[in-house]
Amino acid sequence: MCSHFCMLYYLENTKLIECRTCGHSRYKPMTGRGRTLVILRKLRYFLITLRLQRLFMSSKTIAHVTWHQSHDIVDEVMVHPSDSEGWKHFNNVHPQFSMKTKNVHLGLYINRFNPFGSFAAFYSCWSVIPTVYKLSTGMCLKPEFMFLSKVIPDPNSPNQNIDVYLRPLIDELKYLWSSRTLNYDVSRK
Repeated sequence: MCSHFCMLYYLENTKLIECRTCGHSRYKPMTGRGRTLVILRKLRYFLITLRLQRLFMSSKTIAHVTWHQSHDIVDEVMVHPSDSEGWKHFNNVHPQFSMKTKNVHLGLYINRFNPFGSFAAFYSCWSVIPTVYKLSTGMCLKPEFMFLSKVIPDPNSPNQNIDVYLRPLIDELKYLWSSRTLNYDVSRK
């Protein structure tokens, strides 16, 4: 990624040597000793497709994927995201998606953390974590259903450039939405 957080060297920009926005070099200046180009800044991205597919391959989790369809609503109190107006609106706008009970709804968390343990230190990172909302309330926020997809190395908030950082994740989600990725369902064999 650009050291000024302008763009990713990704897909059509993979071969570029300098940033299209600010013109800053992608690599550290070469010294007289080495001839290897060293990248200034890297963005780590971890695919989520295979981790989502594992939900359906395990007999222990498959029963919980359709939990939201049968849970009881208590006095119009929201106890799960499926009780919210936003979820109901999404189901009305995309009825083909909501008809299939095993389609996956995701939430996205972005949290700051300091890898060195002291918030007085200058260096910090931002984690981007999709989580599966199709599971029961107690399971939604368990670590095994929260998928770390990327770590953004930036001491400042990524507010203005958040679209740059999220592009690989958004591309993967678009692919999952349009391709209808097939998966083995252990409950139906």
